[in-house]
Amino acid sequence: MARRLAGLFVALVLAGPATARAQSAADLLARGIRATHDLEFDSAAVWLRRAMSRPAPAALSDADRSRAMMYLGATEFFRDRRDSATAVFRRLIVADPRFRPDLLVFPPEVTTLFNEARLGTRAAAAAVPARTDIAGPGDRLVIRLYGSSIHDVTAVVSRYFGGTAGVAVRTLYSGALGDSLEVLWDGRDSSGIPADSGNYILRVASLGQDRRVVRTVEIPLAISSIRRDTVPWPLPPADSLLRPERTTGGGGTRSLVMGLVTAGAAIALPAMVAPDASASAGRYLVAGTATVAGIIGMLRARSPRPIPENVAANQQLRATWQRQADQVRADNEARRREARVTIVASPARVVESR
Repeated sequence: MARRLAGLFVALVLAGPATARAQSAADLLARGIRATHDLEFDSAAVWLRRAMSRPAPAALSDADRSRAMMYLGATEFFRDRRDSATAVFRRLIVADPRFRPDLLVFPPEVTTLFNEARLGTRAAAAAVPARTDIAGPGDRLVIRLYGSSIHDVTAVVSRYFGGTAGVAVRTLYSGALGDSLEVLWDGRDSSGIPADSGNYILRVASLGQDRRVVRTVEIPLAISSIRRDTVPWPLPPADSLLRPERTTGGGGTRSLVMGLVTAGAAIALPAMVAPDASASAGRYLVAGTATVAGIIGMLRARSPRPIPENVAANQQLRATWQRQADQVRADNEARRREARVTIVASPARVVESR
């Protein structure tokens, strides 16, 4: 009998913590909501704060946490703690910019205070699909932005290296955000080239009136990019295919010999015809002219000269290669711009700037 009582005592002791653990965050939230409706605001505030303080894995879901904060703000308002209620509502808006109170549940004075806090709080939420495949010209990553109030935002994709964001790859949007906005990204950088494989980060920053960042939502993106292979560059025309475009030169000896013979004749013939006649300056002039003409003829004969038909044939061959090279360049440029991009998004995180 004593052994049975001892066992029962141990069971009751062990059941105590189990019972406490069984009172989950959802149970505490339900008790807080009931207490609010029963106008037991002090008790409601206690239960609601306990519900929100439960650690993981017993913590409230994001939706239930928003409900708990809305009810907590209402209880603070009815406890004549308006400043505390406004602070709770602001925390709720920063955590969930899309949240709107149920007008059938909360009275106008509470929703009015909530809207005042919402209009004075600049916060944006971003939602992207868990996975996006960009395989064709019409495929895009769809980014949905939601604002707590009308304010300016920027949405920028940057590379992510070892825990730090690097240079911006592309600015997707910069301007006003109202209730909601859809932003599209084709997976390319600012120059139109598909993003390389690696880690990126999407940053949606809410700007204050002074254009300073007051709040940022970050969504890590893992990108896998598969590009088409490029076409090899065509080889230029081989030397063996090119025709000689000029003569090789050479010769000209005949012109020189003829010039020398003519010069000798100009000097010798008058002496043979009229031995007594004195050589005149004219015949030496003729002889010199003939000699110079022979030298010029030799030099011209030795200088390379263009071969028009060979030049034209080589130009056509080179033009054909150039057209092929231009086509390959254009084809490779198009291939570099064509890629299958897969984007995997991680859960968003909020960064408070001030």
